[in-house]
Amino acid sequence: MLHEVGVSRNVLEQPEERVSHMTMMRLWRLAERSAGDADLGLHVAESAPLESFEIHGYAVTGSATLGEAFARACRYQRLIHATTRLVLDVGDAEAALAHGLADGSPVPRQPGEFLVATWIRFGRMVAGTGWSPTRVDLAHPRPRSIAEHERVFGCPVRFSAARNAIHFPSQDLDLPNRRADPSLVALLDRYATSLLAREPADDSTAERLRAWLLDRLAGGVPSAEEAARAMARSVRSLHRDLRSEGTTWRAVLDRLRHERAVELLDDGRASLAEIAFLLGFSEVRSFHRAFRRWTGATPGAFRNG
Repeated sequence: MLHEVGVSRNVLEQPEERVSHMTMMRLWRLAERSAGDADLGLHVAESAPLESFEIHGYAVTGSATLGEAFARACRYQRLIHATTRLVLDVGDAEAALAHGLADGSPVPRQPGEFLVATWIRFGRMVAGTGWSPTRVDLAHPRPRSIAEHERVFGCPVRFSAARNAIHFPSQDLDLPNRRADPSLVALLDRYATSLLAREPADDSTAERLRAWLLDRLAGGVPSAEEAARAMARSVRSLHRDLRSEGTTWRAVLDRLRHERAVELLDDGRASLAEIAFLLGFSEVRSFHRAFRRWTGATPGAFRNG
């Protein structure tokens, strides 16, 4: 599987190495197919050793309360994925822990279910094995069987939701952790903070441009001038900032189109003509040429594969 997605096995021995988001999504799809397990994300979240989560696992499960645990998970999310958002929304009666990409879109089924099941696993390690959220939201459509979801989550599940999230009473944030380790957590906080300082900023120009483009691709690609106006800067400064981040207007657009094309083809509900339109291509033939350049395969062959 690593060979098929173009990742060296040596990467597994280097904890601080990174792979692209698109590569990870392909790896999840290959793993599901190879294992023949439609609930792979749930099962990986259940069985992964705590040490495989590194800083996150120990910092979260060593926190004094459930609220502190989930707050740390949000704070250190960027160490796992540079452009995803993990947000803790707290209301008067209900709180929610929710995940999304920089553009607000959710990840596909397997990584989405892995994330949600992992949060619940950590929540039970902090608040006690009897803890469960009151509801789980999953962005993908309802699968044929949800028996494993009900077993793992221990609560109602809502599918085709706007985001992947768990909901629970706000008062649960004060639940104490009987196994809290303040000394270890203080040490990990200092280490994690030093790692975050070396990470690129959340609000990079490239990511802001990507999020802006995503909502405007359908029916045609907007110009760099339009993007610059929307981002309150000149075209020259937009291009200069992108160059300083090691990218270009064309590279951001190409990457966005490539990743969205893979997601839409994998989803299977849109026709090739509809996907071409959603990605801003004037005709299907142009989409075919671009997709072959990105992947070496036609969109139809990729979908069938």
